[in-house]
Amino acid sequence: MRAKHLSKEAFARSARDYAAYVEAGRGCLRIETPDKDLDNFVNNWMPRQVYYHGDVNRLTTDPQTRNYLQDNMGMNYIKPAVARKALVTALAQQEVTGAMPDGILLVEGAELKYINQVPHTDHCVWLPVTLEVYLDETGDYGLLSESVPGMHGDAYTVFERISRAMDWLLSARDARGLSYIAQGDWCDPMNMVGYKGKGVSGWLTLATGYALNLWAAVCDEHARPELAARYRAGADEVNAAANKHLWDGDWFARGITDDGVVFGTKADREGRIWLNPQAWSILSGAASAEQRARMLPQVDEQLGTPYGVAMFAPPFSGMREDVGRVTQKHAGSAENGAVYNHASIFYIYSLYMAGEDERAFKLLRQMVPGPSDEDYVQRGQLPVYIPNYYRGAWHQFPRTAGRSSQLFNTGTVSWVYRCFSEGLIGLRGDRDGLRIRPRLPASWDAIKATRQFRGATFALDIRRSDDVEDVAVLRDGKALPGARVTGIRAGETYQLTVLVPRVN
Repeated sequence: MRAKHLSKEAFARSARDYAAYVEAGRGCLRIETPDKDLDNFVNNWMPRQVYYHGDVNRLTTDPQTRNYLQDNMGMNYIKPAVARKALVTALAQQEVTGAMPDGILLVEGAELKYINQVPHTDHCVWLPVTLEVYLDETGDYGLLSESVPGMHGDAYTVFERISRAMDWLLSARDARGLSYIAQGDWCDPMNMVGYKGKGVSGWLTLATGYALNLWAAVCDEHARPELAARYRAGADEVNAAANKHLWDGDWFARGITDDGVVFGTKADREGRIWLNPQAWSILSGAASAEQRARMLPQVDEQLGTPYGVAMFAPPFSGMREDVGRVTQKHAGSAENGAVYNHASIFYIYSLYMAGEDERAFKLLRQMVPGPSDEDYVQRGQLPVYIPNYYRGAWHQFPRTAGRSSQLFNTGTVSWVYRCFSEGLIGLRGDRDGLRIRPRLPASWDAIKATRQFRGATFALDIRRSDDVEDVAVLRDGKALPGARVTGIRAGETYQLTVLVPRVN
């Protein structure tokens, strides 16, 4: 045993094996910014956490469907073939109704356990969300025509299966057009809102609108304009329902209970404002510019902390039976009003999509511990991973606010990688190329980035300029139309100068 495991050669072998593992999970993005601590996290630590999630699926044989899809969303930036396989694996287990199961069985003999035995209604949403990143990264629209035999004896193409999932989302609504919650949506412990079969989720209604709009865009690319129109009409319908029944004047409510009680409103002493409906109202298009102007300051004021944005506030101090188990958790911990990073990153991504670049970067930087020693001590964590949450209840319990959960498993990290690549650096693929539109914080004048994309290397020198009013991308001194690179050739290096307008 000593010779096998404790010899010099054994240690050297272990070091080689670990180096090979790290190299296999190398990310596609490297940055050089004025914030060297952030560079170190993005370039070295973050891809390891993303790779872990997609490589071992949280060390379970039946990952929750939403977790499985989002964890593999991150693999698009490391090993897109793994993400492709995960999408097909998930779709093969689709129910005959078009619904997705609560968990995905990964090995023979696996069974749905624990939380996957509780009915949740959000899992179909994550199909177009995950697929969008895969298509943006690879341009592999051929996947849509691939046939996927199902575990129930049916066979449909990827396109047909996701269309069936979108049809299920449209069907799983009440007479008002709001999405049923059953015993939970993205928030697992919100298990008592709809257990009688009547309660609805404000977040899921808005997320359904987002999913339908994403899928409509894919339908257009797949030459199915009639389906694109149908799903856009469905998105408009659910967005209108959300505005009619859930808009509370300054923000969107979280839901309506089985007994018809709207919650997440100004009338609530606890759980007054929730982050997810606000984020997804931006993504879905339900929130107008005027509504966003009212909503964002409320999020800043009521949910903002030095450690990120809280999932909701104020946290619950005792059980609320018509909401559920989330209210039984200690105030400021886990889903009960913590800085729950998965919800936070949804909001950050929505801010980037809305052009709220300063707000987005501030919150993105707050998610990573540091850079001050005081911040490291308060959080109790070094900047080597993103935890599931930081303690919330900043106003009620400032002594413990910001403390890391130390929980490594989180759907946050795929979205964090996306926000750095697509948001901050502004790189987003399409069917035929790569669009470039950086969103630098006002305090930065220049950064550099290297991005691997479809087998090519993109080296970007990004700087502010007084000579441009919009983003300009130059190669060999010549401006590229639409700030977009097309005709990408694998193996080639593209040296690009990217000019962004100076902030006055």
